[in-house]
Formats: sequence, structure tokens, C-alpha cells
Amino acid sequence: MSRAYWVNAFRAVHDPEKLAAYVELGGPAMESAGGRFLARGPAAAAYEAGRLERTTLIEFDSVAAAVAAYESADYRAALDALGDGAERDIRIVEAAKGTSATPGAAHFLSIYRATHDEDKLAAYREFAGPALQAAGGRFVARATASAAFESGLRDRVVIIEFDDVDAAVAAYGSAGYRKALDAFDGGAERDIRIVAPITD
Repeated sequence: MSRAYWVNAFRAVHDPEKLAAYVELGGPAMESAGGRFLARGPAAAAYEAGRLERTTLIEFDSVAAAVAAYESADYRAALDALGDGAERDIRIVEAAKGTSATPGAAHFLSIYRATHDEDKLAAYREFAGPALQAAGGRFVARATASAAFESGLRDRVVIIEFDDVDAAVAAYGSAGYRKALDAFDGGAERDIRIVAPITD
């Protein structure tokens, strides 16, 4: 059974007090449901339709465990506290077979929101994977979301880990990845965020 990743990309925060109340309850709820936090806080960098908003990445033993965490009574209490305090795109994506995230790694999240041109997307993929791997990236997930909540979509999610944030930022700006972006040429709308690892 493959592991799974919970990607919680905040699109906007409307009420910081409600967010604080949610955070107080949400973290313990995820941990009691078996979640392991890899990143939690504002994105370190954002590209394309990405936002420098709060982003949470949590690893679970399976998609079913991640979905059960969202549906748990403890997390429902956190959602009640959040109310209309934020707009979030939550997706659960299965890990690439045989992979597991490395604690302390930074993560490059590519969250697809719309696809406009499949041919451009195919051309992009031909160059993107090799370019990101050449820059030190390790793919831990790249699939259509198995589940989505709130303003999340059942669309593609790609998670790549790097040794640190600087390496992930450099990968996006590398010549090889620029070639992929030239092929991409607006073929999809993506929320790309780079998130730092949890250090506490």
C-alpha cells in the first residue's frame, strides 16, 4: 500500500483569529489520526498562480487514512473553529510507488487548477522531470488527487523534494526547467509553491 500526502494550500485567509483557533485543534487531530507533518506555514516561494499563503503537507500511511483524518470527529471540531475564516484547496494524493518523504527536506508542490492544452502539457512533461531531477529533485508523488475537499479539485498534484528551499528555487529557475516552461506555454493553470521543512 502506497503512502499518501495531504496538501492543504490556503488560497486566502479571511479571519486570522478563526485560523488560530483552527490551528490549535487541527494539528493534534492530524497527528492523532496518524499524520506526520512535513511542512506547515507560509510558502517560502510561489510561482505562476501560486500564493505565498499558509501551506501544509502531511504524510499518511494511505489515502484511506488521510481521508479518515479529514472526516474524524477531532478534525470536524477544527473545521467548526475555522468556519469561514479561510479558503483552502485540500487534496490527497497517493505517493509514487516505493517512495517516502524525507524528514527535513523542502518540497516543491505543483497543484494543477485547470488544463488548457494537453499537447503543451505532454511537451512540458518530456523536459520537466529530467530537469528537476538533474537539479536534485526527487519525485514523491505525481498523480491525480485521490480525494479533494473544500475548494480543492480532483486534478493533478506533483510533489518533489529537495535538500533545501534554495535548491528548489534554483530548480525552478534552471535552464533545463525553463525549456520545459517554454514548452508548457500556458497549457495549464498551476499553483506552484515551495515549502520549507518543519524545524521544531
